[in-house]
Amino acid sequence: MSPQTLNRWLEEDAEAEDAYKQGLESERKALHNMLYKLAIDEKHPASAMFLLKARHGYREGDQSEQSNRVSVTFNLPGAMTADQYKTIEAVANTKPKRIEPNAD
Repeated sequence: MSPQTLNRWLEEDAEAEDAYKQGLESERKALHNMLYKLAIDEKHPASAMFLLKARHGYREGDQSEQSNRVSVTFNLPGAMTADQYKTIEAVANTKPKRIEPNAD
């Protein structure tokens, strides 16, 4: 059966979708249990490392360089029309009027 057909059936039949989800969860539990037993009972290092990384966020190596890294973000304005640009350019090119102090 094609994936498209399966997806259509699951969308049309709520009971089939529930059964499918239960089957996936059953498979996930069985695989997790097997992996856990390999890691703990059999002392299988690759299984233990996978569980550490997948479930506990473990990352290998020295992470100190990551914590000291500087990040700079530039937020640029979006594109503007030619008329908008001309208006901004005209304002930028006008000389400010000099304000004379009052001679009281």
